[in-house]
Amino acid sequence: MAWKTVLLGEAIAHRSEFIEIESESVYSRCRVQTSARGVVLRDRVEGSTIKTKRQQVCRAGEFLVAEIDAKMGGYGVIPDDLNGAIVSSHYFLYEIDEGKLSKSYLDWYSKTPQFFEQVIAQGSTNYAAIRPEAVLGYTIPLPPVDEQHEIVRRLDRIQSYLKDRLSTLEDVDRDTTAMLRNAFSDTVEGAELRPLAEVAPLVRRPVEIELDGEYPELGVRSFGKGTFHKPTLTGAEVGNKRLFEIHQGDLLFNIVFAWEGAIAVPSANDHRRVGSHRFLTCVPRSEMVTAQFLRYYLLSEEGLHKVGKASPGGAGRNRTLGIKSAERITVPVPTIEKQRRFDRLCAYVAQIREIRASTAKDAEALVPALLHEIFVQKGKGPNLRPKPASNVATLPSRETMAIDSPFKEAVLVGTIVRAFHADGGQPLGNFRLQKAVYFARRSMGERALEQQYLRKAAGPYNPSMRYSGGVKIALEKNWIVPATDKYGPGHAPG
Repeated sequence: MAWKTVLLGEAIAHRSEFIEIESESVYSRCRVQTSARGVVLRDRVEGSTIKTKRQQVCRAGEFLVAEIDAKMGGYGVIPDDLNGAIVSSHYFLYEIDEGKLSKSYLDWYSKTPQFFEQVIAQGSTNYAAIRPEAVLGYTIPLPPVDEQHEIVRRLDRIQSYLKDRLSTLEDVDRDTTAMLRNAFSDTVEGAELRPLAEVAPLVRRPVEIELDGEYPELGVRSFGKGTFHKPTLTGAEVGNKRLFEIHQGDLLFNIVFAWEGAIAVPSANDHRRVGSHRFLTCVPRSEMVTAQFLRYYLLSEEGLHKVGKASPGGAGRNRTLGIKSAERITVPVPTIEKQRRFDRLCAYVAQIREIRASTAKDAEALVPALLHEIFVQKGKGPNLRPKPASNVATLPSRETMAIDSPFKEAVLVGTIVRAFHADGGQPLGNFRLQKAVYFARRSMGERALEQQYLRKAAGPYNPSMRYSGGVKIALEKNWIVPATDKYGPGHAPG
């Protein structure tokens, strides 16, 4: 049965009650975060420091809307730990009739584009503020309260699971960072220090500017974040500015921000782009040092300290790395074999971090996809309990993204098993798991499934999936465990 859509004013009521602030009392003040990220503590202050003495007192479970920031997603439900916090008259508080509307259900629905679009549609585009009565006019899909609670339990469970997975990935990142530091310390132990000019001398490659020529520029991000491509300049735009060619494998400095880590090694994709005189290109002597090894050292605490000392002046653009000072920076020079071994370790860690970043992106896309499925597809009368093997829950179409790693499929497998796992502990059969994975991967935009996904999703069970990379990794990591239900072999959460 399709859900009915009602005005929010049928389930919430605006509460406008004020108190007078007492100078000798201490008050907690809360605020809303934009992008529907909820209500948090702003600060705790003495009443004597609060200029506006007329304030509102929040109650846990009420819906709080910021008058000015609502059109930037400034709203949310008051959490229990902010019960009694105060807000100014520039916030609106709404009591929720939980006999009709679960506060947690409203909190989840307020994170959807469907809710946000109603907020920004109200009032003039030249006036950012909203009025309290406007909120009462928003609409919301309203299933029975029991079903609201079940929706909330499912979404909370999935969010908790994803947080655990992302926390695990962050732990891996911290461990690999510590491993690199230890490996570097072992590599440079007892190594001789030599000046940069000796092991990686400065090489300038002036570019002859032609009026009708094109010159793609290269930039370097601070904090060791690598290179980026700037817009291509025409010869007319270059004017009298001097440009120099940059090659793959150079040790590249942005002399203005080198002191804060604007040091990089250009890739093949950066080869022969250009930079101004503010970019120094040092070419490592291949028999002595590698560019990646030098980069790692110069971005370390010790290396940045030396770069900072070679960049005199104040802050920002007044701290410029001098050429002669840069050439005098000393760097450790272990054997070239040790450096190359360390470079291989760095490349391996970079792959791990790339997988982590991509997996985190996929995980973050899953909750919005589920919100879309639950709230937008409400006309289908969603049933959140595990479905028979002949039915498959589909996720909504999202922006195209590549999901070509067994590790990422393992995260997806683990999430699906936990999401569809019945409260009574009924495992998810292999057949339904396979179909859910096919549909989820296709719906999330994996192009490799364009030709085959319909046949695989609708066809007979393929036993080989049990031994695919994603399921195998999920089993090895104990994200899922083998289990048997009334339909046969399957999996349960690990």
